[in-house]
Amino acid sequence: MAKSALLYLVPLLLTPVLAGAVRLLGGPERGARVAGMAVVPAFALGWVLIVRPAWAPVDDISRIGHIALGTTLLGLLLDLIAAGRFWRAVGAAGTVLVCAWGSYTDTLALPTAAAPLLPVALLAAVAFVILARLDAVRGEGATPLILMAMAGFGIFFMARVVGDTTVAASALILALAVLGFVLPQAIASLPVGNSIILGGGSVLLAVTWALAHNHPQTRLALLLVPMIFFAEGTAKRVPLPEARISGVLYPLLLAVLAGLPLVLAVLVTYATVNSAIE
Repeated sequence: MAKSALLYLVPLLLTPVLAGAVRLLGGPERGARVAGMAVVPAFALGWVLIVRPAWAPVDDISRIGHIALGTTLLGLLLDLIAAGRFWRAVGAAGTVLVCAWGSYTDTLALPTAAAPLLPVALLAAVAFVILARLDAVRGEGATPLILMAMAGFGIFFMARVVGDTTVAASALILALAVLGFVLPQAIASLPVGNSIILGGGSVLLAVTWALAHNHPQTRLALLLVPMIFFAEGTAKRVPLPEARISGVLYPLLLAVLAGLPLVLAVLVTYATVNSAIE
């Protein structure tokens, strides 16, 4: 059991190592711009070691790896060309449409009926809004990292409540991989690039879908999760001392505020599961 617990350190520790290596090898400009690509490979290694998923994308869990690979490569490309907001939006829109269609219909074949179009469009719209929120705060230091990590912790606890250890492990591994980027980001002022926003964000959405799809009783609680991505608006209104300590206090405050809808979502999940049992 201790050995299994130690495996969760892999994404947390590997992310800063990979980020530092990419920064050094790529140089002060390009290396810094693409250093965020470290997050998803660190997640992927921890995920393979702990979850041991199948390679073929035959279910919600095994599709996570393919989504991680594709979206991270797209994000890396956008980072390399220093894409503007328009192309970032195009990339995000295309990503959520393809992922939502594949997840909902279990195929990437072109639609032959109109029935799935509306639910796929709704899923894609919600996913796009979340990615857009992360993109909107990408220039605010560790803010997008904290929001993503807190959402991952929320999915972890909800999955634990319903007894889904695979989804719980996937969410926890992602949260730890994202948190692993906080230290190098703070020390070297590394930007939170598209490989994190698009790659890590898409993995988070894929894990969330796996929970919602396999455990319908969590769907009501999952409606609270998007509130996490708006916590920074409240955090900015809280007066903090005008000193260097505020640089430490603000991330902690943001984590606390983002944790409020998280706690509520977990409580709603617990209540829903217990009422179903009774």
